[in-house]
Amino acid sequence: MKKSLLALAVLGAFATGAQAQTNVSIGGVVQANWKSYSIGSQNAGRATQTEYRVDDDYTSRFWLTGTEALGGGLSALFYIENRLNTTDSSAVGVGNGLGNGDTFLGLKGSWGQVTVGKHSMMSTSGLITEILAAKGVTAMPTSMFGTYILNQNNGYLDITRRANSIYYKSPVMSGFNVNVGVSTNSAGNEGVAPGTMYNDGREWFLQGGYNNGPLSVNLAYRNNTVEGRTGTDDKQFRLYGFYKLPMGLKIGLQIDRSTRDTVAAGASTASYSRTAWQLPISYVFGNNAILFSYTKAGDRSGVANSGAKMWVLGWDYALSARTNVGVFYSKLSNDTAGTYQPFLAGTSATGSGLLAGESAQTFGLGLKHTF
Repeated sequence: MKKSLLALAVLGAFATGAQAQTNVSIGGVVQANWKSYSIGSQNAGRATQTEYRVDDDYTSRFWLTGTEALGGGLSALFYIENRLNTTDSSAVGVGNGLGNGDTFLGLKGSWGQVTVGKHSMMSTSGLITEILAAKGVTAMPTSMFGTYILNQNNGYLDITRRANSIYYKSPVMSGFNVNVGVSTNSAGNEGVAPGTMYNDGREWFLQGGYNNGPLSVNLAYRNNTVEGRTGTDDKQFRLYGFYKLPMGLKIGLQIDRSTRDTVAAGASTASYSRTAWQLPISYVFGNNAILFSYTKAGDRSGVANSGAKMWVLGWDYALSARTNVGVFYSKLSNDTAGTYQPFLAGTSATGSGLLAGESAQTFGLGLKHTF
Protein backbone atom coordinates (compact mmCIF):
# COMPACT_ATOMS: atom_id res chain seq x y z
CA MET A 1 0.00 0.00 0.00
CA LYS A 2 2.79 2.37 0.91
CA LYS A 3 4.63 1.48 -2.31
CA SER A 4 1.49 2.21 -4.33
CA LEU A 5 1.04 5.59 -2.68
CA LEU A 6 4.71 6.39 -3.29
CA ALA A 7 4.42 5.44 -6.95
CA LEU A 8 1.34 7.64 -7.36
CA ALA A 9 3.12 10.53 -5.69
CA VAL A 10 6.14 10.18 -8.00
CA LEU A 11 3.86 9.91 -11.05
CA GLY A 12 1.97 13.03 -9.95
CA ALA A 13 5.23 14.92 -9.54
CA PHE A 14 6.29 14.02 -13.10
CA ALA A 15 2.87 15.02 -14.47
CA THR A 16 3.04 18.36 -12.68
CA GLY A 17 6.52 18.96 -14.04
CA ALA A 18 5.41 18.13 -17.59
CA GLN A 19 2.49 20.54 -17.35
CA ALA A 20 4.76 23.29 -16.09
CA GLN A 21 6.88 23.05 -19.25
CA THR A 22 4.01 23.98 -21.57
CA ASN A 23 2.13 27.28 -21.29
CA VAL A 24 -1.40 26.88 -22.63
CA SER A 25 -3.98 29.67 -22.76
CA ILE A 26 -7.48 30.22 -24.12
CA GLY A 27 -8.90 33.40 -25.60
CA GLY A 28 -11.54 34.55 -28.02
CA VAL A 29 -14.00 37.10 -29.37
CA VAL A 30 -17.81 36.98 -29.20
CA GLN A 31 -19.80 39.38 -31.38
CA ALA A 32 -23.35 40.16 -32.47
CA ASN A 33 -25.02 43.06 -34.26
CA TRP A 34 -28.43 44.32 -35.27
CA LYS A 35 -28.68 45.62 -38.82
CA SER A 36 -31.11 47.29 -41.16
CA TYR A 37 -29.98 46.17 -44.62
CA SER A 38 -31.65 47.55 -47.75
CA ILE A 39 -31.05 47.07 -51.47
CA GLY A 40 -31.53 50.02 -53.80
CA SER A 41 -31.28 50.76 -57.54
CA GLN A 42 -32.90 47.42 -58.24
CA ASN A 43 -32.82 45.79 -61.64
CA ALA A 44 -36.11 45.70 -63.50
CA GLY A 45 -38.67 43.40 -61.91
CA ARG A 46 -36.90 43.21 -58.53
CA ALA A 47 -38.86 44.73 -55.67
CA THR A 48 -37.29 47.06 -53.13
CA GLN A 49 -36.45 45.16 -50.00
CA THR A 50 -35.27 45.98 -46.50
CA GLU A 51 -34.05 43.26 -44.17
CA TYR A 52 -33.90 43.65 -40.40
CA ARG A 53 -31.25 41.26 -39.19
CA VAL A 54 -29.42 39.98 -36.12
CA ASP A 55 -26.05 38.72 -37.37
CA ASP A 56 -22.60 37.62 -36.37
CA ASP A 57 -20.82 38.29 -39.65
CA TYR A 58 -17.52 38.73 -37.80
CA THR A 59 -17.73 35.03 -36.93
CA SER A 60 -17.13 34.67 -33.21
CA ARG A 61 -14.21 32.46 -32.25
CA PHE A 62 -12.12 31.07 -29.49
CA TRP A 63 -8.60 29.72 -29.61
CA LEU A 64 -6.14 27.56 -27.76
CA THR A 65 -2.50 28.51 -27.93
CA GLY A 66 0.58 27.12 -26.26
CA THR A 67 4.37 27.28 -26.18
CA GLU A 68 7.07 25.05 -24.78
CA ALA A 69 10.67 26.14 -24.20
CA LEU A 70 13.01 23.59 -25.78
CA GLY A 71 16.29 25.16 -24.70
CA GLY A 72 18.89 27.20 -26.52
CA GLY A 73 16.36 29.93 -27.33
CA LEU A 74 14.17 27.49 -29.30
CA SER A 75 10.45 27.05 -28.55
CA ALA A 76 7.63 24.92 -29.88
CA LEU A 77 4.23 26.55 -30.41
CA PHE A 78 0.72 25.75 -31.53
CA TYR A 79 -2.45 27.74 -32.28
CA ILE A 80 -5.94 26.26 -32.79
CA GLU A 81 -8.75 28.65 -33.73
CA ASN A 82 -12.34 27.49 -33.54
CA ARG A 83 -15.09 29.38 -35.37
CA LEU A 84 -18.74 29.70 -34.35
CA ASN A 85 -21.74 31.90 -35.03
CA THR A 86 -23.59 33.42 -32.08
CA THR A 87 -26.81 34.12 -33.98
CA ASP A 88 -27.29 31.34 -36.56
CA SER A 89 -26.17 27.73 -36.26
CA SER A 90 -26.74 27.20 -39.99
CA ALA A 91 -24.70 30.20 -41.18
CA VAL A 92 -22.56 29.36 -44.18
CA GLY A 93 -19.42 30.88 -45.60
CA VAL A 94 -17.96 31.74 -42.22
CA GLY A 95 -15.71 28.76 -41.49
CA ASN A 96 -17.71 27.37 -38.56
CA GLY A 97 -16.20 24.42 -36.74
CA LEU A 98 -13.37 23.01 -34.69
CA GLY A 99 -10.01 24.21 -35.98
CA ASN A 100 -11.59 25.95 -39.00
CA GLY A 101 -9.78 29.21 -38.32
CA ASP A 102 -6.02 29.61 -38.53
CA THR A 103 -4.59 26.43 -37.04
CA PHE A 104 -0.91 25.55 -37.03
CA LEU A 105 2.10 24.35 -35.10
CA GLY A 106 5.79 25.07 -35.45
CA LEU A 107 9.06 26.33 -34.00
CA LYS A 108 10.38 29.80 -33.19
CA GLY A 109 13.68 31.32 -32.16
CA SER A 110 15.84 34.37 -32.66
CA TRP A 111 15.78 33.63 -36.41
CA GLY A 112 11.99 33.97 -36.61
CA GLN A 113 9.07 31.52 -36.69
CA VAL A 114 8.10 28.65 -39.01
CA THR A 115 4.65 27.02 -38.79
CA VAL A 116 2.71 24.45 -40.81
CA GLY A 117 -1.07 24.11 -41.06
CA LYS A 118 -3.78 26.60 -42.13
CA HIS A 119 -2.78 30.28 -42.39
CA SER A 120 -4.41 33.57 -43.35
CA MET A 121 -2.16 35.32 -45.85
CA MET A 122 -3.47 38.03 -48.17
CA SER A 123 -6.95 37.81 -46.60
CA THR A 124 -5.74 39.65 -43.48
CA SER A 125 -3.28 42.00 -45.18
CA GLY A 126 -4.57 45.55 -44.77
CA LEU A 127 -7.78 44.71 -42.93
CA ILE A 128 -9.46 47.94 -41.92
CA THR A 129 -9.28 46.90 -38.26
CA GLU A 130 -5.47 47.15 -38.46
CA ILE A 131 -5.51 50.64 -39.90
CA LEU A 132 -8.39 52.07 -37.85
CA ALA A 133 -7.39 50.36 -34.61
CA ALA A 134 -9.09 51.91 -31.60
CA LYS A 135 -9.28 50.82 -27.97
CA GLY A 136 -10.29 47.18 -27.80
CA VAL A 137 -11.74 45.35 -30.83
CA THR A 138 -14.14 47.61 -32.71
CA ALA A 139 -17.78 46.48 -32.78
CA MET A 140 -18.22 47.30 -36.48
CA PRO A 141 -19.97 44.48 -38.43
CA THR A 142 -17.54 42.84 -40.83
CA SER A 143 -19.94 43.27 -43.75
CA MET A 144 -19.23 47.01 -43.53
CA PHE A 145 -15.47 46.64 -44.01
CA GLY A 146 -14.69 48.34 -47.32
CA THR A 147 -11.44 46.36 -47.38
CA TYR A 148 -13.39 43.41 -48.79
CA ILE A 149 -14.11 45.45 -51.94
CA LEU A 150 -10.36 45.16 -52.59
CA ASN A 151 -10.77 41.38 -52.54
CA GLN A 152 -13.27 41.24 -55.42
CA ASN A 153 -12.62 41.19 -59.17
CA ASN A 154 -15.45 39.73 -61.24
CA GLY A 155 -16.37 37.80 -58.09
CA TYR A 156 -14.51 37.13 -54.86
CA LEU A 157 -10.81 36.51 -55.24
CA ASP A 158 -9.85 33.18 -53.70
CA ILE A 159 -7.91 34.52 -50.69
CA THR A 160 -9.36 32.51 -47.83
CA ARG A 161 -6.95 31.01 -45.30
CA ARG A 162 -4.70 28.51 -46.96
CA ALA A 163 -4.75 24.83 -46.07
CA ASN A 164 -1.64 22.70 -46.52
CA SER A 165 0.61 25.70 -46.01
CA ILE A 166 4.00 26.62 -44.56
CA TYR A 167 4.53 30.12 -43.18
CA TYR A 168 7.67 31.98 -42.12
CA LYS A 169 7.67 35.16 -40.03
CA SER A 170 10.96 37.00 -39.66
CA PRO A 171 12.01 38.78 -36.48
CA VAL A 172 11.44 42.54 -36.46
CA MET A 173 14.72 44.36 -37.17
CA SER A 174 14.71 48.16 -36.82
CA GLY A 175 11.01 48.15 -37.67
CA PHE A 176 11.35 45.91 -40.75
CA ASN A 177 9.84 42.43 -41.08
CA VAL A 178 9.14 39.85 -43.80
CA ASN A 179 6.47 37.13 -44.03
CA VAL A 180 6.61 34.31 -46.60
CA GLY A 181 3.99 31.63 -47.17
CA VAL A 182 3.38 28.80 -49.61
CA SER A 183 0.34 26.53 -49.95
CA THR A 184 0.76 23.26 -51.81
CA ASN A 185 -2.97 22.90 -52.47
CA SER A 186 -4.48 26.30 -53.15
CA ALA A 187 -7.95 24.95 -53.91
CA GLY A 188 -8.37 23.32 -50.50
CA ASN A 189 -8.73 19.64 -49.69
CA GLU A 190 -11.50 18.60 -52.05
CA GLY A 191 -9.13 17.07 -54.62
CA VAL A 192 -9.33 17.22 -58.40
CA ALA A 193 -10.87 15.18 -61.20
CA PRO A 194 -9.25 11.87 -62.21
CA GLY A 195 -6.40 12.29 -64.65
CA THR A 196 -5.27 15.69 -63.36
CA MET A 197 -2.37 16.42 -61.05
CA TYR A 198 -2.72 17.53 -57.44
CA ASN A 199 0.57 19.42 -57.48
CA ASP A 200 -0.56 21.78 -60.25
CA GLY A 201 -2.19 24.05 -57.64
CA ARG A 202 0.01 26.38 -55.61
CA GLU A 203 -0.06 29.75 -53.87
CA TRP A 204 2.92 31.92 -52.99
CA PHE A 205 2.66 34.85 -50.61
CA LEU A 206 5.25 37.50 -49.77
CA GLN A 207 4.82 40.49 -47.47
CA GLY A 208 7.35 43.05 -46.34
CA GLY A 209 6.75 45.94 -44.00
CA TYR A 210 8.13 48.79 -41.97
CA ASN A 211 6.26 49.53 -38.74
CA ASN A 212 7.95 51.94 -36.39
CA GLY A 213 6.59 54.91 -34.46
CA PRO A 214 3.84 56.79 -36.28
CA LEU A 215 4.52 55.24 -39.70
CA SER A 216 3.45 51.85 -41.06
CA VAL A 217 4.04 50.82 -44.69
CA ASN A 218 3.50 47.32 -46.09
CA LEU A 219 3.63 45.66 -49.51
CA ALA A 220 2.04 42.25 -50.10
CA TYR A 221 2.02 39.97 -53.16
CA ARG A 222 0.23 36.71 -53.88
CA ASN A 223 0.33 34.37 -56.86
CA ASN A 224 -2.33 31.65 -56.92
CA THR A 225 -2.67 28.87 -59.52
CA VAL A 226 -5.80 26.75 -59.31
CA GLU A 227 -5.69 23.05 -58.48
CA GLY A 228 -6.38 20.84 -61.50
CA ARG A 229 -5.78 23.82 -63.85
CA THR A 230 -9.49 24.51 -64.33
CA GLY A 231 -10.93 27.54 -62.55
CA THR A 232 -9.23 30.88 -61.90
CA ASP A 233 -5.63 32.00 -61.39
CA ASP A 234 -5.06 35.18 -59.40
CA LYS A 235 -2.22 37.65 -58.96
CA GLN A 236 -2.42 40.52 -56.48
CA PHE A 237 -0.25 43.42 -55.32
CA ARG A 238 -1.34 45.44 -52.29
CA LEU A 239 0.34 48.51 -50.83
CA TYR A 240 -1.09 49.69 -47.53
CA GLY A 241 -0.21 51.64 -44.43
CA PHE A 242 -1.05 54.56 -42.18
CA TYR A 243 0.42 57.54 -40.38
CA LYS A 244 -0.47 58.52 -36.81
CA LEU A 245 -0.88 62.24 -36.37
CA PRO A 246 -1.00 63.99 -32.99
CA MET A 247 -4.21 64.12 -30.95
CA GLY A 248 -5.45 60.64 -31.91
CA LEU A 249 -5.84 61.14 -35.68
CA LYS A 250 -4.76 58.35 -38.02
CA ILE A 251 -4.84 58.44 -41.85
CA GLY A 252 -4.33 55.35 -43.97
CA LEU A 253 -4.14 54.40 -47.64
CA GLN A 254 -4.49 51.12 -49.52
CA ILE A 255 -3.95 50.42 -53.22
CA ASP A 256 -4.70 46.98 -54.67
CA ARG A 257 -4.02 45.71 -58.18
CA SER A 258 -5.38 42.28 -59.10
CA THR A 259 -5.45 40.14 -62.22
CA ARG A 260 -7.81 37.18 -62.56
CA ASP A 261 -7.43 34.61 -65.35
CA THR A 262 -10.10 32.05 -66.12
CA VAL A 263 -8.42 28.80 -67.14
CA ALA A 264 -9.69 25.55 -68.62
CA ALA A 265 -7.40 22.51 -68.95
CA GLY A 266 -4.48 24.80 -68.11
CA ALA A 267 -5.19 27.38 -70.84
CA SER A 268 -6.37 30.95 -70.17
CA THR A 269 -9.79 31.72 -71.65
CA ALA A 270 -10.36 35.21 -70.20
CA SER A 271 -8.45 37.75 -68.14
CA TYR A 272 -9.53 40.73 -66.02
CA SER A 273 -7.43 43.32 -64.24
CA ARG A 274 -8.64 46.07 -61.94
CA THR A 275 -7.22 48.61 -59.50
CA ALA A 276 -8.96 49.56 -56.25
CA TRP A 277 -8.00 51.93 -53.46
CA GLN A 278 -9.16 52.87 -49.99
CA LEU A 279 -8.77 55.90 -47.74
CA PRO A 280 -9.41 55.03 -44.05
CA ILE A 281 -9.38 57.68 -41.30
CA SER A 282 -9.87 57.33 -37.56
CA TYR A 283 -10.00 59.79 -34.69
CA VAL A 284 -9.67 58.41 -31.15
CA PHE A 285 -10.38 60.49 -28.05
CA GLY A 286 -10.81 58.94 -24.64
CA ASN A 287 -12.75 55.71 -25.07
CA ASN A 288 -14.38 57.02 -28.27
CA ALA A 289 -13.38 56.35 -31.86
CA ILE A 290 -14.82 57.98 -35.00
CA LEU A 291 -14.18 55.69 -37.98
CA PHE A 292 -14.45 56.57 -41.67
CA SER A 293 -13.38 54.91 -44.89
CA TYR A 294 -13.93 55.51 -48.59
CA THR A 295 -13.21 52.68 -51.04
CA LYS A 296 -13.22 52.88 -54.85
CA ALA A 297 -12.91 49.96 -57.26
CA GLY A 298 -12.07 50.86 -60.83
CA ASP A 299 -13.47 49.20 -63.95
CA ARG A 300 -12.29 45.75 -64.90
CA SER A 301 -10.19 45.84 -68.05
CA GLY A 302 -12.42 45.77 -71.12
CA VAL A 303 -15.66 46.12 -69.12
CA ALA A 304 -17.06 49.66 -68.92
CA ASN A 305 -18.93 50.81 -65.79
CA SER A 306 -17.93 47.70 -63.83
CA GLY A 307 -16.56 49.50 -60.76
CA ALA A 308 -18.05 50.47 -57.42
CA LYS A 309 -17.60 52.75 -54.45
CA MET A 310 -18.28 52.26 -50.75
CA TRP A 311 -18.15 54.61 -47.80
CA VAL A 312 -18.48 53.84 -44.10
CA LEU A 313 -18.97 56.07 -41.05
CA GLY A 314 -19.13 54.83 -37.49
CA TRP A 315 -18.71 55.57 -33.79
CA ASP A 316 -17.17 52.98 -31.50
CA TYR A 317 -17.02 53.16 -27.71
CA ALA A 318 -14.84 51.01 -25.43
CA LEU A 319 -16.90 50.15 -22.36
CA SER A 320 -13.80 48.41 -20.99
CA ALA A 321 -10.54 46.96 -22.23
CA ARG A 322 -12.51 43.96 -23.53
CA THR A 323 -16.02 45.19 -24.46
CA ASN A 324 -16.91 47.58 -27.29
CA VAL A 325 -20.21 48.91 -28.62
CA GLY A 326 -20.86 51.08 -31.64
CA VAL A 327 -23.21 52.44 -34.27
CA PHE A 328 -22.28 52.34 -37.97
CA TYR A 329 -23.59 53.22 -41.44
CA SER A 330 -22.30 52.09 -44.83
CA LYS A 331 -23.33 52.41 -48.46
CA LEU A 332 -22.03 50.35 -51.37
CA SER A 333 -22.93 51.63 -54.85
CA ASN A 334 -22.20 49.58 -57.96
CA ASP A 335 -21.79 51.11 -61.39
CA THR A 336 -24.26 49.81 -63.98
CA ALA A 337 -22.13 46.71 -64.71
CA GLY A 338 -20.58 46.42 -61.23
CA THR A 339 -21.30 43.35 -59.12
CA TYR A 340 -19.42 44.12 -55.89
CA GLN A 341 -20.91 42.73 -52.67
CA PRO A 342 -20.89 43.49 -48.95
CA PHE A 343 -18.84 40.83 -47.19
CA LEU A 344 -20.66 37.44 -47.27
CA ALA A 345 -23.72 38.92 -48.99
CA GLY A 346 -25.93 36.16 -50.32
CA THR A 347 -25.43 33.93 -47.26
CA SER A 348 -27.32 33.55 -44.01
CA ALA A 349 -24.45 35.39 -42.29
CA THR A 350 -25.15 38.79 -43.88
CA GLY A 351 -28.16 39.17 -46.20
CA SER A 352 -29.20 39.16 -49.85
CA GLY A 353 -26.62 39.51 -52.58
CA LEU A 354 -26.61 42.29 -55.17
CA LEU A 355 -27.23 42.13 -58.90
CA ALA A 356 -25.30 44.26 -61.37
CA GLY A 357 -25.79 47.98 -60.79
CA GLU A 358 -27.50 47.61 -57.41
CA SER A 359 -26.58 49.34 -54.17
CA ALA A 360 -26.75 48.35 -50.50
CA GLN A 361 -27.23 50.50 -47.41
CA THR A 362 -26.57 49.12 -43.94
CA PHE A 363 -27.25 50.68 -40.56
CA GLY A 364 -25.95 48.64 -37.66
CA LEU A 365 -25.52 48.47 -33.89
CA GLY A 366 -22.71 46.23 -32.74
CA LEU A 367 -21.44 44.62 -29.53
CA LYS A 368 -18.15 42.77 -29.24
CA HIS A 369 -16.40 41.16 -26.25
CA THR A 370 -12.93 39.64 -26.06
CA PHE A 371 -11.67 37.26 -23.45
